[in-house]
Amino acid sequence: MKFLIPVLVALLCSPALFAEPGSRPLKVTAYDYHDYKNENIESKTFRRFQDGVYYDFEWSFDRSNPGEVIRTEIITDYFGNITRYSTTTFVPTTESFLVVQQQRFDPGVTPPALYDTLDYSPPIVKLTGALIPGIAWGEAGHIFSTLSEESFYTDKLEILAVEDVSVTAGDFDDCLKIHSVGQYGNEPYTRMDWFCPEMGLVKRIHNGRVLIDLASVSYGE
Repeated sequence: MKFLIPVLVALLCSPALFAEPGSRPLKVTAYDYHDYKNENIESKTFRRFQDGVYYDFEWSFDRSNPGEVIRTEIITDYFGNITRYSTTTFVPTTESFLVVQQQRFDPGVTPPALYDTLDYSPPIVKLTGALIPGIAWGEAGHIFSTLSEESFYTDKLEILAVEDVSVTAGDFDDCLKIHSVGQYGNEPYTRMDWFCPEMGLVKRIHNGRVLIDLASVSYGE
């Protein structure tokens, strides 16, 4: 990350960031692509298709503690049974937002009981302040788990384009297309995400299959 800031400054000051009249501008930092920042969003429901079956995938946000956002993730199977229950803690900064911790719960009991806590050192950087096609960044660090031995992660991301995308919830314009590769413990991945203004993540292709497709959004009063 220490080499990223000078590159961002040079890019932000370059006239090449602004397209010719009548074409689409490349500088897109005026938009807010973070769903955790949009306090009107209470929850988001996604659909995923796996092994011939649709599953529901829900995120809800807790912004009650200043300086952090806790996202609860609940995945249910075709019959409505909870197959995954976890919370992820994010810490917003002026340039990005950081994934600092994940807690996993046993969905087989009511209420779900905590069985593992994962801490990331350093925190994982998701999105940067300069959301411009061509920008790339990454991190590598340790994962400390209460359930298993220390492991490692790598996370490399690049903004490929700004484009429109269609999902179950509708059509969204000026979305960031972000490619990422990495590994968490023994699990490597490759991923393509679409982040849209005021909505955040709406679609994800993970290891070659559609993992996330935004179906609906709930808003507070």
